[in-house]
Parts: sequence; C-alpha cells; structure tokens
Amino acid sequence: MSEVLGRFREGDVVRVRTQVPEGNPRTPRYLRDMTGTVLLRHGIVDNPLDHRDPYPPLYSVVFALPDDRNPHDEVLADLHEEWLTDAADGTATPPADDAPPQRGLGSPR
Repeated sequence: MSEVLGRFREGDVVRVRTQVPEGNPRTPRYLRDMTGTVLLRHGIVDNPLDHRDPYPPLYSVVFALPDDRNPHDEVLADLHEEWLTDAADGTATPPADDAPPQRGLGSPR
C-alpha cells in the first residue's frame, strides 16, 4: 500500500455514486446512492495479480441498513475513492432507472 491515503478522512460522511463507467465493477448495487461513514483509510492498494496499475485509494465505509427485525443493522464495505463523493456536496449521480428501491436510514435523500 502507498502512503497516499486519499481525499476522505475517518468520520467523513460519503455517498456512493450510482455509476462509474470506468470504475471498479465490484461495488455492490445495493450500496449505490447510499450514504455511509468512513471508518478506515487503506490508501492506494497495489494489486499486481489482476491489475497492472495501482487502484484508487480504498476505504472501509459503514452503512446503516436497518430493517423491521433489527433497527441497528449495519454493513461494512471496502470501496474505492472513484465510487465516493462527499455526501454534503451533492455531487452524487442520480439513481439509474433500473436501480432497485432502497429503504432504511441509509436510503437516498
């Protein structure tokens, strides 16, 4: 990993973009356009096995995903910076027409 940790800090509230055409395709659809909190910055991850260039900075982000049975459910996901925006700046892309409906505290505003 690199010393470059990226633009977000622990505690920052971020929103997951709904699409990044050239981005890492492994970002879960159910997290797209959701807001979460950065828990950990991993920095730039070198992965010579399946990618010749370093990936963008990686973050561990926690999302509130409560349901009727447990109002305190959370999901922790590792996401690359290209998929994240500052939740306060309103730059997230609008949801895609085929995006599934989302519920709970982590839902889009």
